[in-house]
Amino acid sequence: MMNRMKILASAILLAIPLLASAQQKIDEKQIQQVIAYVQAYREHLPSLECDETMLSQTVIKGKVKEEVKIKATLRELRDENEAGGFKDYYTFKSVDGKPAKPNFRAPYFVYNVFANSLGIGESPRPACFDYRFATLDDGRTLQFNLDSKPGVHDPSCKKISEDYHKMMLIDMASGAVRHVERHLSPQFADNHLEIPSIVIDYAPQRLGKETYWLPVRFEASDPAIEGRMIATYSNFHRYIGVVKILP
Repeated sequence: MMNRMKILASAILLAIPLLASAQQKIDEKQIQQVIAYVQAYREHLPSLECDETMLSQTVIKGKVKEEVKIKATLRELRDENEAGGFKDYYTFKSVDGKPAKPNFRAPYFVYNVFANSLGIGESPRPACFDYRFATLDDGRTLQFNLDSKPGVHDPSCKKISEDYHKMMLIDMASGAVRHVERHLSPQFADNHLEIPSIVIDYAPQRLGKETYWLPVRFEASDPAIEGRMIATYSNFHRYIGVVKILP
């Protein structure tokens, strides 16, 4: 594939241990449900397969100037050699309605999207971030906000943008992450091969007899190189590898 490519290389979700120590009036049972969900999520999530539709765009001054529509089969396989425990494998099916060629062109493409959208359990870093949360919908939803602290000289914070912001919506009944937004400055992102703006929506999906909240929509935008990618996921099912019998 020929394109302007970036790799979503780090887990972007929840520093959940801070919930237990934050001074807010949230029911202890609800906190424990959230923590239990986070601890069990990656451990129990199986390898899976789904359909993915991508819109790869060139966006200039808010207007789409070029768009390529890509359809693919995505295999999300457990891989203990990966930092997050999963790795994306694509089989590209079509590009703008025609069979995909090996070197098709896409204006903007982000790799490792799905695998890193599953990233939960980021260690708390109070030296680098301010953490805030509030309950919404009469206690049914937890809104979790994480912002970088300006002017911090701690060596562990060097690779963090001074305007880093992340917001998550969490279902308090199950602990499931429903929505994530992460933003940082385009200049910092370009210097560190990061993505300035990411928005992810999650929804419950059946895999065999179990239900998991999985990414169903991902959007990444990068004004510095005038790129945007929107991916949607559907038709989830467990992935069962093909067994080969050798003679």
